[in-house]
Amino acid sequence: MLRATVLACLGVLTVAGCAARRAAAPRPAPLRVAVTPDHPPYAFRRGGQLVGLEVDFARELAAALGRPLDLVQTPWTDLIPALRAHRVAVVMAGMTITRARQLQIGFSAPYLRSGLLAVVRSEDVARFRTARSVLATTDGIGVVAGTTGERFVREHARDAQLFPYVNAQAAIDELRQRRITVAVLDAPVAVWFASTDEGNLGVLVELLNEEQLGWGLAPDDDRLRTDVDAVLARWRADGTRDRILGRWLPYWRRLEAAPAVQ
Repeated sequence: MLRATVLACLGVLTVAGCAARRAAAPRPAPLRVAVTPDHPPYAFRRGGQLVGLEVDFARELAAALGRPLDLVQTPWTDLIPALRAHRVAVVMAGMTITRARQLQIGFSAPYLRSGLLAVVRSEDVARFRTARSVLATTDGIGVVAGTTGERFVREHARDAQLFPYVNAQAAIDELRQRRITVAVLDAPVAVWFASTDEGNLGVLVELLNEEQLGWGLAPDDDRLRTDVDAVLARWRADGTRDRILGRWLPYWRRLEAAPAVQ
């Protein structure tokens, strides 16, 4: 009887110890991902919900890493400062990988080969059939301030009047109002806006340059970069990347298959 009582007590203690260990196990920290909420098709509001290409990628990435997701809505100009200050762990905002940015932050492996495209009013499509015709214009060209589009136009369309805007929507609005003649935007953004207003807007199908899109990471977080790149490699193999790209960018295969811009 005594032996049975002792074994029962030991069993209770064992179960209690296991329960205590389970209760003490720390919950994984949220993955804080910065997105810019006025930047379709990467992130924007639809029916009160935040949706878009980068929003879907962020959700899939957090799940793959076994961490809850915390989407941090961040203006474009504050993305890199937020990352460098460790207010966020990842920037997922359609950001081009550039040497200048690589001096400030780290990047994942590229997830999409892209570039810049020109959006014009439908009546002007015949004027701008080649990249050279866009870069030779003396008319007003709208860009998003602080982007590779602004730098590219400054360097390659020096006779044009440059108009930087806070976001792509503002540039497109000015294009519709005839205050500018061309808007030079990231290819996914350019086609998104042109496809939503095909009666009034057209897009030059020739890329003005070649760019790689990636996710920004803190330069000192090598472990997260390794984990993110491993997830992206797995997505390339199992079709997850293709599925998400196809949901928001039906033409994405054309971008990756296009000849390199000379």
